[in-house]
Amino acid sequence: MRYRPFGRSGVSISVLTLNLSRDLLSQGPDVMRSAVFAALENGVNSFRLETADPVLAELAGDALSSVDRKLVSVSLLLGGGRGAPRDFSADGLTRSIEEVLHVSGLGWIDVGVLDAPREEELPQAALTTLKQMRSAQQLKQLGVAGCDDAMDAYISTGAFDLVALPYHVNSPWQTKSRIRAAL
Repeated sequence: MRYRPFGRSGVSISVLTLNLSRDLLSQGPDVMRSAVFAALENGVNSFRLETADPVLAELAGDALSSVDRKLVSVSLLLGGGRGAPRDFSADGLTRSIEEVLHVSGLGWIDVGVLDAPREEELPQAALTTLKQMRSAQQLKQLGVAGCDDAMDAYISTGAFDLVALPYHVNSPWQTKSRIRAAL
C-alpha cells in the first residue's frame, strides 16, 4: 500500500479509502466487518462514513476498535450524505456528529466533509458550530465537497481545511481555478 501525506495535518493516509455506505451495510453486518478487516490487513487506513447512520457508525467503530485510533483516518460526509435527507442546519450537523461519535466510540472524526451544499444551504450559524466542534477536537478537520459555483464562495471563506473537487485531465478551467484559489 502506498501512503500520502494528508495536507499539513502531519498524517499519512493510504491512497485507497474504504467507503462505508448503506449499500455495504445492506449486505449484512458481517460483510461490512469483513470488508473493514480486509482493508486493514491490506494497509488501508482511510475510511469514509457516507452517512451519519447510527447502525453504520456503530459497526464501523466496532470494526475499527481493534486498531489504535491514531493509526486510522475516519471521515464523515455531513449534510445528509448519499440517499439521506439534506440538513445543513447547525442542529442537524451537531446531532449527526455527536450521534456518530457516541455510537461508534471513535473519540473524534478526522474529517467532516460537507456534501455539496448549495450557496444558500449552509447558514453561518452552522459554520460557526462546526468551527467550535473543530476547536473542541470532535472534528480534526473540516472540508467541503462539490463541483458547482457555490464552491467559489466556500473556498473564499478560508474556513475549510480541505476542498474535495472532482478532477481529471480534461477538467474545466473553473475547477483548476478553484484548486489554485484553495491552495
